[in-house]
Amino acid sequence: MSLRRKLLYGKPKAPILPVAEHHQIRDFSIRIGAVTLHGWLAWPKGETSGAILYFNGRRESPTTIFRFLGVMKHQVVAVFNYRGLGPSSGEPSEKKLVSDGLHVLDWLSAETQLPLSSIVIVGRSLGSGIAVQVCAMRETAGLILISPFDSLVNVIRRRLGFFPDFLLQDKFNSVQYIQKVSCKILSITGAYDTTIPTELTDALFQRWDGELTEHEVPQGRHRGLLRHPCVENAVALFLDRLIDEQLVARNPGEVVP
Repeated sequence: MSLRRKLLYGKPKAPILPVAEHHQIRDFSIRIGAVTLHGWLAWPKGETSGAILYFNGRRESPTTIFRFLGVMKHQVVAVFNYRGLGPSSGEPSEKKLVSDGLHVLDWLSAETQLPLSSIVIVGRSLGSGIAVQVCAMRETAGLILISPFDSLVNVIRRRLGFFPDFLLQDKFNSVQYIQKVSCKILSITGAYDTTIPTELTDALFQRWDGELTEHEVPQGRHRGLLRHPCVENAVALFLDRLIDEQLVARNPGEVVP
């Protein structure tokens, strides 16, 4: 792995596997050519109504999203280490990570026997750059973006000032792909996020005309954003709305309680 990519992707934190009341958690491996991706699957102990695939942020444990399992009681939740990080083999790059994301999404659909229309993609910070591109190429139930940006180059420029874009191998130019996303989106930001300021999130959606729900955490910063209870509430409301809409689509004419 090149030094620039080592600095970009960093070493992920160790996984935290909670004792979940409504899920059983197991690990899994997916082989893609010569590369093996390692991840964890939280499977509901009862009824399954959908699934969630999480793309984590830089140096964040993929299992961070498991803190929300309490509001995902009927959702299969899949997370994994990007190639070259943690126990996953290979070397990361933007193109390869997006390709891996598509493979894992298709694997999750087959594993759960759920259509893509029942799977929600979640991307946090750097992972939002992967999530946007995956949803631009697959029609999923919804997309949740936490601290998303328009372009990774602009994120770096906000911190360093002048920065030539040719120095960055993986640019994650999300604003280029968002126009191809057709599902509903929930955007979660922190008002005091100095790593990815809300202006960069606004720039991402400036020319997107889809259905967008925005939730800003008044005291939220980049680190620890998922610890705010209001974020869990926003995710729960968004997922409940998607589930209700799916029930109506399957049973037109019936009133959803």
